[in-house]
Amino acid sequence: MLTARVNSDYTVKIPNKLRAGLRAGQQVAISRDGQGRLIITPIEQVRAVLQETFGMWADRTDIPADGVEYVDQIRRGSRLDDLGLRDK
Repeated sequence: MLTARVNSDYTVKIPNKLRAGLRAGQQVAISRDGQGRLIITPIEQVRAVLQETFGMWADRTDIPADGVEYVDQIRRGSRLDDLGLRDK
């Protein structure tokens, strides 16, 4: 584990060993997990993951384009099953 100190202006110098993949001025997302650890993720990584999955559902004709409509369909189906009213 490497340690760093939070300066009075709330800046932290990132140790050299952890600088790979980061550059000065880069935009990052900062979050805290349940144990209080700060997680720093470059925004480019988030966008890359989103680009990989973008449109993966676009060609699915069995799923409505409107997500609310799709959830409504799922809920209606479950209620019919729960009540034993689904046509077999």
